[in-house]
Amino acid sequence: MKSFSDHIKNIQCHGYTKLTGVYTNELINKVKKEFHQNHELFVNIQKKKNIYNEVKDTTHHTFILCRTMLRLLESNILLEFLDQYFENQKFILNTMGLSMLKPNSKIYTQAIHRDVRSFTGADKLWVNTLIMLDDSTKENGATWILEGSHLRSTKPSEEEFWNSAIQIEGEIGDVLIFHGNTWHCAGENKSKSTRHIITPFFSRPFIKQQLDYPRALGLDFANTLSDDLRQLLGYNSMTPATLDEFYQTTENRFYKKDQG
Repeated sequence: MKSFSDHIKNIQCHGYTKLTGVYTNELINKVKKEFHQNHELFVNIQKKKNIYNEVKDTTHHTFILCRTMLRLLESNILLEFLDQYFENQKFILNTMGLSMLKPNSKIYTQAIHRDVRSFTGADKLWVNTLIMLDDSTKENGATWILEGSHLRSTKPSEEEFWNSAIQIEGEIGDVLIFHGNTWHCAGENKSKSTRHIITPFFSRPFIKQQLDYPRALGLDFANTLSDDLRQLLGYNSMTPATLDEFYQTTENRFYKKDQG
């Protein structure tokens, strides 16, 4: 098995690392095609809830309607890395969305932010990933990261961030990985094409998912999944809602005892 020790050290020291060539162009093109076929469904919900202007050009929990995206979570180099990063302890998908950065547009992810609101130091509770569905370049708004900022509890000033941040470029199929406490932001798209990214966040199973994926997908949907994907989507770390669901034999427990 390949060792990812250097990549893990990069995250521990600098707050980020990058894996190259994780996904094929063929798979990524299928994911993008399905997304654009369903994008209007997300827009309609956002407009109905009067939040479209706040979240414009971003969709959340996108694979609920775009199931091809689940293929990005099947066995691959990224999942091998995560096994080593979490030291062979169980982990789950906490959230997963798709973001479009259109030419000369403004979206909320361009503000300096970190995705974990509570500072957890260097503990391996969260890790963020950014799957590049297009080449990410300085011209089309590649992500900016402040190195080492995952070790600080306070937000850097605008001046400090822009004096020291670096822009992470990459190619289609590459994956940027960074600690949940790393301060970062999307860049400015000065090109003529839209930049698409998918951002799966992974966490230890005892941290709440941002959407209850097992119930959103349906409990029977688990029967169509591999053991690894069932684990990743949270079917082994569900919270029982009734005493009947709570009192179960070991094999039928909602929250399995190996989840931490």
